[in-house]
Amino acid sequence: MGAGGQEPLLARTVGRVRRLFFTGGEYVHRGDVLAKLYNYTFVVAPRDGFLGPCEIAAGQYLTPTTQVTTISRRHLLVVVCPPGNTRPARVRVGDSVSVWVATRPTRVASGSLAALDLSELPGTWTVLLKPGAPFRIGEQAIVRRRLPPPLAAVVSVEVNQGPDPK
Repeated sequence: MGAGGQEPLLARTVGRVRRLFFTGGEYVHRGDVLAKLYNYTFVVAPRDGFLGPCEIAAGQYLTPTTQVTTISRRHLLVVVCPPGNTRPARVRVGDSVSVWVATRPTRVASGSLAALDLSELPGTWTVLLKPGAPFRIGEQAIVRRRLPPPLAAVVSVEVNQGPDPK
C-alpha cells in the first residue's frame, strides 16, 4: 500500500520536543498536531495525507529545517496487487472491490479499481481507497472484486374478477 510517493515534512518551527502525537503510516488532516514543543509551539500537518516513519524523538531540539517525517503526495491509499484468482476479463476500471489485511481480516474497506494493467499476466490492479481506510502504508493487502447485488424484479399482478355486480 502506498499513497503516490512521499515528500519531507519539516518542523518549520524552533524548540525542544515535549510530546509526539503520531505514529508512522497513519492518516492526518491538515492542521493536526504532530508534536508539541516545550515553548508552547506545535508541529502541524500541512495538508491531509499519510505519514511516513517518525524521524524525531521527545527531547530533541528542532530547527525549521528538521525533517519530522514524510507525508504522502496523495490523500488516497493506492493498492497495487496481483488480481488473485479473478480472471482479468471479469473486471473493469471503476469496479467496486473489497480490501483487507491478512492480520486483520474483519477490517474490510471498499474501494474502486482505478487501473488494470494486463501487459504481463496475471496483471496488476491499482485500487484507490478513501482516507478512512483502516490500513497503514506498507501493509500487504488482499483485494477481491465485490460482486454486484442480485438484480431485483418487480412483478405486478392484475386480478380480473369479472364485471362489477350492481
